[in-house]
Amino acid sequence: MTARISIDGNLVADPDFGVGDNGTSWAHLRVASHERIKRDGEWISTDPEFYNVTLFGEPAEQAANDLHKGDRVNLAGRPQLETFDRRDGTTGSAIKVYTRAVTKTTARDTTTEPGVERDTTVDPGHTQSQPTVHHTPEATSVVDVGKTAAAMHKTLKDNGFRWSSASTSWNLPADMDEHTRAARLSELLSTVRANGRDLTVVNEPSPTAAPRPGANATAAPSGA
Repeated sequence: MTARISIDGNLVADPDFGVGDNGTSWAHLRVASHERIKRDGEWISTDPEFYNVTLFGEPAEQAANDLHKGDRVNLAGRPQLETFDRRDGTTGSAIKVYTRAVTKTTARDTTTEPGVERDTTVDPGHTQSQPTVHHTPEATSVVDVGKTAAAMHKTLKDNGFRWSSASTSWNLPADMDEHTRAARLSELLSTVRANGRDLTVVNEPSPTAAPRPGANATAAPSGA
C-alpha cells in the first residue's frame, strides 16, 4: 500500500513552473505547515515544517496560474524522503510530496515567511528559441518560449499570462478587454527590455490558436 500524507499550510513562494522535454508541464510548490496547540491556557503555533510539492500536467498548469506566495492550500499526496548534501558537508533531508491536486482554502496570508522575495528577472543568456508575441484586438499570446527558459516562464506568469498545453503558448485571459491587454503587453516588454532582451511582436493571430467560439473555421489563417 502506498503511503499518503495530507498537508494544510501556506505557500512560502510563488510556484515554479516549466515544461519537460516530453512536453509535460510541471510545477514545484514550497509549503509551510504548522499546528495550533494549547499551552498554559493559550493557543500557540508550533515551528513550521516545510514540504516540497510537485504536480504534473493540467494540475500543474492550474497551480502555476492560480496560486501565489502566501496562499493557504490543502493537498494530499505520496511522500518521498530525499537527501541532499549541505555546503558544510553534512547530509540533510527533505520530504517531497507528489500530488494530483492542490486546493486553495482561504484568503492569502503574506506573513507566512517574511523575507522570501519574488524573482521577476529574465534570463538574458537564453538563446534556444526566440519567443514571439502574437497581439491582435481579439487575443494576445506568446509562443516559442524555450522549455528550459524558467525565468521567462515566470516573467510571463507574473505579468498575467496563463499557460495552455493545448496550444503550447502563454495567453492573456480571453475575457480581458483590448486596452487592458495592450497595457499588460507594454509592461511585459518593458520588463524584458530592462533585463537585456527583446520580444518580437506581430499583429496577427498565433498559428497555434484555437478558433474563437462562433468563428467560421474556414476564415482561419492558413498557418492555423
